[in-house]
Amino acid sequence: MRVVKSNPKHPLFQAGFHAGLVVVCLLATTLQSQADNLRKNQGEVILAPSYSIRLDLDYREARFTGAEKVKIYNTSRDEIDQINFHLYPNAGLLDEDPPCLSVQRITLDGRELRFTSRPRQTLLKVELPFKLQPGQSLELKLDFSGRLPRIQREEASLLAHFLQEVNDAVSEERTLRDSRDIFFAAEEAMLLGYFYPVLAVRSSQLSEQSLVAGVGGVIFSDAADYEVSVVTDAVATVIGSGAKTEMKDFPSVATDSSRPRKLHVFKGEKLRGFGLAIVERVKSLERQVRNTRVVSYFREGDDRLGERALNIVADAVEAYSQAFGEYPYPQLQIVELPLPAGNSGADLPSLIAMAQAYYIDFDNTKAARLPSVLSEQADIIKLSFEFSIANGVARQWWGGVVGSDSERSPYLSEGLASYSAVYYHEATYNKQASEMMLKQQLQGTYQAYRMLGGVDMEADKPAKDFRNPLQFTAIVQAKSALLFNALRNELGDQKFFEALKSYYAANRFRIVTVDQLRAAFLNVADDQRAVRFLFQRWLKEKRGDDDIGTPDLTLIAPSVSKIRALGRVFVKIGKTAAKPF
Repeated sequence: MRVVKSNPKHPLFQAGFHAGLVVVCLLATTLQSQADNLRKNQGEVILAPSYSIRLDLDYREARFTGAEKVKIYNTSRDEIDQINFHLYPNAGLLDEDPPCLSVQRITLDGRELRFTSRPRQTLLKVELPFKLQPGQSLELKLDFSGRLPRIQREEASLLAHFLQEVNDAVSEERTLRDSRDIFFAAEEAMLLGYFYPVLAVRSSQLSEQSLVAGVGGVIFSDAADYEVSVVTDAVATVIGSGAKTEMKDFPSVATDSSRPRKLHVFKGEKLRGFGLAIVERVKSLERQVRNTRVVSYFREGDDRLGERALNIVADAVEAYSQAFGEYPYPQLQIVELPLPAGNSGADLPSLIAMAQAYYIDFDNTKAARLPSVLSEQADIIKLSFEFSIANGVARQWWGGVVGSDSERSPYLSEGLASYSAVYYHEATYNKQASEMMLKQQLQGTYQAYRMLGGVDMEADKPAKDFRNPLQFTAIVQAKSALLFNALRNELGDQKFFEALKSYYAANRFRIVTVDQLRAAFLNVADDQRAVRFLFQRWLKEKRGDDDIGTPDLTLIAPSVSKIRALGRVFVKIGKTAAKPF
């Protein structure tokens, strides 16, 4: 799964961040996300939490109140006397900022419980009146309220995205995380990602640590069942992670009868969280792919881009279902939204938000009004639009269905999603197209980062160790993705995809570590030493220059500043922008 107060703050939420569309791609081209709850999976019984959430949303004021019932199982071997929740909308707030999500009351069977908030109010600790034994369950009720930070129109424009990516590429300052890529109100749209108190995963239940600032992923949750009821103004379309099971008029209060309201009810099983997108003046197209309803929502006037987004998502679902295993949910939706600068997309369970800034029809006469620095990069923006959507769909498999700790080991989902997006081009077009994307999006991104003075790092590092989005993109999203290209070359296609299918099938709705991933490839390898060598080399060592190649540093004289260097790169790209096929 960030922008922008006086200083830009752009995290890479697992729920949410895709690599910057323009600058990285431009640079890369020049150089080349108890009983009724028992789950059976692979013969093991899994106890899944369940949420029942009621939300009353004031659309005009961008505020809400809510009530949540969550059924919790003690799946550990130890008794527990506290329950931790994460308040993700508060991530990245400064000490003086008011919270975006607050909890007013917590009860157990009508009895009020004591609770405390940790630094910057991102961790909520609930004290139980007894010790919950292993295998036992309880149901807590939490009353909460929230406010959505506003995003202005100019913050979501294509020029703002472009300039923010330039800043990310050349800035020496450490980038901090905030939640505005998945939690905001804008003109005629809202995105509410993880808008409720989220039960911490088992490994975090005894932790006192709040969310760690950095550029990497922060969303980390168990798969759970959801029933979510939303009451809001009737003016907008409400889209949710679960399937909509009911929509009807809701009686308005006597003091505000001029504002018609509607009730929307959603249900979903085994979702790793829940999000809502609320959009005015929106159109939709849909396709059925296997057992999944794929829907594209887009603004009026963006029909051609909305249809293109639909086809990319549908083709990606088909490609990944064949290569890795079936998508397990009944729907997957992509929504055009005014995401803040620096975030091309945000990934939520069964819901992909794509930045409105990139819904540009360059064949339309209106595109001529764009500044030349943007219009000259039309081919690059088109390619990146497709790659970014394919990457977002891949995160539904890696990080969504198969969960991982996006703070401690971000490469587990990031690397697989990036390589899967490259493979999408092979499955949808041809091998030549995927080789082009591998060179541009993976190898080229690393080389662009090195050209701008970035140093090689081990990919197996926690997200907090990366200073800015470009460094995270080059090392975690690009370099670690190339591990899978090396594994495929070593094992051959049959064993490589056999390993990924086995890994996916064995770990659906679970949380994995690198041990499970490595074991999947070791199990199919004739030479296990070669597999271990590749994991060590690509994740634990600094061999990027040897394995990926160094950039052509003759392009830039040593005395030239980063800004001047960037300018020279843009000039060259404007003349030699590549096409994928």
